[in-house]
Amino acid sequence: MSAATTIPPRPPKIDARAAAQAAAAYFKDLYPNVEAYSLEEVELSEDRNYWLITLSFEIPSSSSSDSVMMQFRPPKTKFKVFKVDAKNARVMAMKIRNLE
Repeated sequence: MSAATTIPPRPPKIDARAAAQAAAAYFKDLYPNVEAYSLEEVELSEDRNYWLITLSFEIPSSSSSDSVMMQFRPPKTKFKVFKVDAKNARVMAMKIRNLE
């Protein structure tokens, strides 16, 4: 009887920093009017083929001159998850990330 050997998964070709930079560049290209964003999460997929990068950014409340209360409402934070190929840093997908 021969023992089954398992091949350890290969490490990704790009690291978390390169994946986050790729996601940020993609985000800035799609949302040029967003002034600031933050890196929230970095995760390597179980199959080690993709980095999942979560970025957050704020949407300012509408500045309606009709309502003073609108000026005191805090901005709304949005989250986007980017699926970045771990071999070449290409962004494959962008999704809305809802907090539960």
